[in-house]
Amino acid sequence: MLAWLAVLLTATTLWLVPRGARACSCRELPPPDLALAEADAVFEARPFGMSTDGQRALYAFEVDRVWKGEVPPRVPISTALQSATCGRSFQIGTQYVIYAHRNADGDLTDNLCSRTRTHSAAAEDLQVLGAGHEPRSTSPDSSTGSASEPAEPPRIETPPVEPPPTEPSRRGRAAEQPHTSAGPAGLAMPGPVGIAIRRRRAVRSPA
Repeated sequence: MLAWLAVLLTATTLWLVPRGARACSCRELPPPDLALAEADAVFEARPFGMSTDGQRALYAFEVDRVWKGEVPPRVPISTALQSATCGRSFQIGTQYVIYAHRNADGDLTDNLCSRTRTHSAAAEDLQVLGAGHEPRSTSPDSSTGSASEPAEPPRIETPPVEPPPTEPSRRGRAAEQPHTSAGPAGLAMPGPVGIAIRRRRAVRSPA
């Protein structure tokens, strides 16, 4: 009778404990190859900032290399704020090998039940995962694997400037003057005037 009473009191006590205070319960962690297959993204990164909304913590990570998933150079990861609800606490500046999953909104999340661990404790994981690759930018040119060069601004072709007309030389001006006839004093005379003078001389001369 006393034994049954003790069991009943224990069960009642556990039921009255707030859910947030209950310990996180996880299944046995899978090996690296199975954890890689189950995760949505696997990468090595270090947190450089954290914010919280009172229920969840949001860590900002700088990614060093990637083994699975489309992961940009910097990525946020959310987790429950309390360890009792399987929330994971990351140390700022510490390098981690992260096995993350995506929630219904497509955001990366992590918890104490994943195989995520510090780089110093991930020797087995690194041996299975291999070299990995650098994170890829999410820009339109990310398929090339390199940053795009800035486009050269369009060049505006200016029409050639024609030189201003030059003043003709004196010799050129003389060449452009109308034909003249030599007058009585050897001066240049206009054509009609010269003809009239010659006619007058022809009339005055004796027959």
